[in-house]
Amino acid sequence: MRVLELVSAGLSLTAAAIIAAVLYGNIDVQLLFLSFLCCLFVALYQGVNFYLGRNLQQKINQSRVKETGTLPENRVDVLNSGEATEFVSNVSVVENTTKRLEAIPRKANRPE
Repeated sequence: MRVLELVSAGLSLTAAAIIAAVLYGNIDVQLLFLSFLCCLFVALYQGVNFYLGRNLQQKINQSRVKETGTLPENRVDVLNSGEATEFVSNVSVVENTTKRLEAIPRKANRPE
């Protein structure tokens, strides 16, 4: 599928380059037909891609309805209750840690 998308992008760029060249007067106007064909192929590819994507989305929605009995938009997820155990004790991890530090004398630099 990615190859077809690259071809589609290449054809679009080719059509744009041909139109720009005709507008600036470097190429004959009859080459606009080639630009038209490139645009036509890209439009057909995009149409087929849209159709296949729409059908695929409908099949996904139908399979979700069969699994849950409701549409995905109506489904509400609920969080589980979680664990009631404490991960960290009530006493703070950093409590009284500044008492272990050595005191650094401050220099009094006051402007006079």
